[in-house]
Amino acid sequence: MGNPFKIMLWCYLMLLFAAVVAVFAPAYDSTFTMWTIAVFVIMLLMPIVLVFRFSRNRAKAYVLTLTYQWYGSFLLFTFPLLKVLKEEVLYQLLLVGLFIAIYFLARIDQRTEVPIVFPDKDRELDKVKTWIAYMYYVIPAIISFLGVSGDYVKTRILFEIYGDEVMMPYFSTLIYIFSCWLLFLFSSLAYKSHVKEGYLDR
Repeated sequence: MGNPFKIMLWCYLMLLFAAVVAVFAPAYDSTFTMWTIAVFVIMLLMPIVLVFRFSRNRAKAYVLTLTYQWYGSFLLFTFPLLKVLKEEVLYQLLLVGLFIAIYFLARIDQRTEVPIVFPDKDRELDKVKTWIAYMYYVIPAIISFLGVSGDYVKTRILFEIYGDEVMMPYFSTLIYIFSCWLLFLFSSLAYKSHVKEGYLDR
């Protein structure tokens, strides 16, 4: 996997990028800025806690740290949509609840006979692809298409035509969906490695 410590440092850059997005997109909000700082600080302290927990094997601490850094980044990417719905507390709670549920759904899926993300190779059913799996893997392509592939010029034109009131929620929703997709992927990989393959027990 390479040097876990170096990988962890690179993941901090990802976390920093997510924090910047969370603070300034779609608009600055003091309350969400405090939440962003809180998440960022927790992720900064994570290595210290895990190094004490796995004092005999710091590589495990680094691997777990980068795993939680990615989770923290995905959480921060949900903040733009939560800001858009600032006055709708119920919707905000539902979105946060859905995000947390995705984490557990991925782990439940890994316990099924044919999980969506990287099923075990020693099973004959591995070749069986359900319609759910197909839909899961096509989501990034759909998001890219709906988000005009991140093209700045096209995005600006859309904002000029439809205005901020329409496009801010639209793009924030796409970011939220993609963060949930990534959370499902990484939660599945973490469960497969840490639990099913017993990485933390080695």
